[in-house]
Amino acid sequence: MIEQPRALSFNVNGRTLAALEWGEAEQPLMLALHGWLDNAASFALLAPRLKRFRIVALDMAGHGLSDWRSQDSGYPIWSYVEDLFQVHRQLGTERFALLGHSLGAGIASLYAASWPEAVTRLGLIENLGPLADSEEGFSQSLRSAIEDHQKPAKEIRPRAFEAWVRSRSNTVFSVPEHAARLLMQRNTRETSEGLFGYACDPRLRLPSLIRLSETQVRAALRQLSMPVQLIRGASGLKRPLTQERVRVVPNLEQVELPGGHHLHMEEPEVDAVAEVLNSFYAQGV
Repeated sequence: MIEQPRALSFNVNGRTLAALEWGEAEQPLMLALHGWLDNAASFALLAPRLKRFRIVALDMAGHGLSDWRSQDSGYPIWSYVEDLFQVHRQLGTERFALLGHSLGAGIASLYAASWPEAVTRLGLIENLGPLADSEEGFSQSLRSAIEDHQKPAKEIRPRAFEAWVRSRSNTVFSVPEHAARLLMQRNTRETSEGLFGYACDPRLRLPSLIRLSETQVRAALRQLSMPVQLIRGASGLKRPLTQERVRVVPNLEQVELPGGHHLHMEEPEVDAVAEVLNSFYAQGV
C-alpha cells in the first residue's frame, strides 16, 4: 500500500502555505517544490518511493490549498525563494535535501545557490534555473506585461470535477488521468451548486513583469557547490538553453529517462525516477 501523506501548513507573512508530508519526523528533511499550476500532489507517486527521508512538499503561493498573494503583489520567482526561506526557518532544520520539478526546479536552483551551506543535495526534474528575460527589448516586454496585468482576469467558470480532470489531462503539459485527478483535488473547490471552481490564482497565467537576466541566472548556477542531479524526460521539454546552463554548474550529473515533462507522475516511469533519486540522495545521508 502506498503511504498516504499528512497535511501540514505554514504561516508565512500572514499567508498560509499548505503542504503534504511523508516519512517520519526523525528522518533527514527533504523539501519538494512542484511545477507551474501544479501543487504538492505532484509528488504523491514519487515521495512514497523515496527512502530514508521526511519529505515536505509545498503548495506554493497561489497554488493548491495555499493562499493567494495580495492584489498589490505578484509572483516573481524570488518571492517563492523568500517563502521557501521562511518555511525552512520554521522547520528548524539546519541542512536539508531539495527537490524541484519544472518551475519548482527553477526556484530550488536559486535557493540552493543563495544558501549553498543549507542544501545537502539538489535534485531537479525537467529544469535547471528559472526562465530569464533577454536584456534586449526589456522595456517593451515590461510595458506589455504591465498592460496585461491591468486587464480584467478571465472568468473561469465552475464545472464538474470530471471535466477538470479531462481538461488537466489534455493541456500542453498533459498528465495521465490518475495524476490529473490528484492535482485537481487540490486545485479546485466545490461550490454550493455541486460544481468545482478553480482554486489557483488567475494571475499565475499572466506574464512576469520582470525576470532575471540570463547573466544573473548563470551567475547563480555557478554557486551550486553541492551535488546536483538533473533528470530529463525523453519526451519532455527540449530546451537547448538548459544544456548551455549545465556547463556552468560545478558538480552536476544528468540522465534522460523514459517519460514526458511530468515523468515523476507517470507509471511505470516514476519507478525509474525514484531509482535515480534514491541512489543520488543516499550518498548524502
